[in-house]
Amino acid sequence: MNNLVAQYITQADAQQIISTVKKVEKKTSAEIVPMIVNASFHYPLASVYAATALSLPVSIALTHYIAPLFYYSRDNMWIFIALFSLLFLLFKGTIARNIFLLRLFLNPHEVEAEVKEAATTAFYKNGLYKTADKNGVLIYISLLEKRVWILADEDAHKKIGQEFWDSCVATIIDGVKKKQFVPVLCTVIETIGNKLSPLYPCKSDDIDELKNIIIGDSQ
Repeated sequence: MNNLVAQYITQADAQQIISTVKKVEKKTSAEIVPMIVNASFHYPLASVYAATALSLPVSIALTHYIAPLFYYSRDNMWIFIALFSLLFLLFKGTIARNIFLLRLFLNPHEVEAEVKEAATTAFYKNGLYKTADKNGVLIYISLLEKRVWILADEDAHKKIGQEFWDSCVATIIDGVKKKQFVPVLCTVIETIGNKLSPLYPCKSDDIDELKNIIIGDSQ
């Protein structure tokens, strides 16, 4: 799979995001961690379904024209199987490497489930549940699926509510689709920080408990 992260953000963009997180965390004891990944899952069935859907009609059409050249009937099964097998492998490999084609055959329900599971796993794997005040916030961005999940630890989630997080998600998704998500993400990080700072003001003994950005590969 192509490196989507490299297509969306540069090293300078990553530093801009880190600087924004650091600036925000000077005003609040909450921890905000943006995580950007190529994909949340490799979706093997998507390329299989796509290759089958494309290979079947093409194989039938080619059999109709090619079989008579070898003195077989136009519906010869063995010619069809040979063509289908060849085209299936060709299409499957092409689709697996082509982000645009792969997206066309993704199952929306599977996408939602896989991104949610990956985001939840990342939340615990990266220790966002370990903050002293239970106020860690993960902004999980999965570029292949163009999906965003924001997971706040129990105290922050309870005090702020889901409606606020949903509005932040919608804003970032719009930025991802327009390939302008770095400035949009930085704006959302500042918005979240402004929401958290009255609830969790910065303390004199505050330490930066978590990473300021996580950039990962596809799962």
